[in-house]
Amino acid sequence: MKIQNNGSTGSAPLESTRTQPASHDLGGSAGAGQIIAGHDGDSVSISSLSARVSDANAAEGQQRASRVSELAALHSRGGYQVNSNNLSNSLVSQALSPGGKA
Repeated sequence: MKIQNNGSTGSAPLESTRTQPASHDLGGSAGAGQIIAGHDGDSVSISSLSARVSDANAAEGQQRASRVSELAALHSRGGYQVNSNNLSNSLVSQALSPGGKA
């Protein structure tokens, strides 16, 4: 990351306003994206791939939340039983695998 401050070194306060919110353009090509420019010439370029990754991450989070709610409901009814052998095997496999993921 490169930060440039071409302004004076005086005691001017920092701005804390936000620029335009980003919108996801999923219909474009993989290289197409959007550029959002601030009022002082600052800009950021967001590719459509990053928007798709963000959307996929949000969808996964929603699926995980749904699964947790389902398990919580099962547990509250007494219908969730943990298989201790499967759990211990998974924990040991994850701990021994490269990078800690099974």
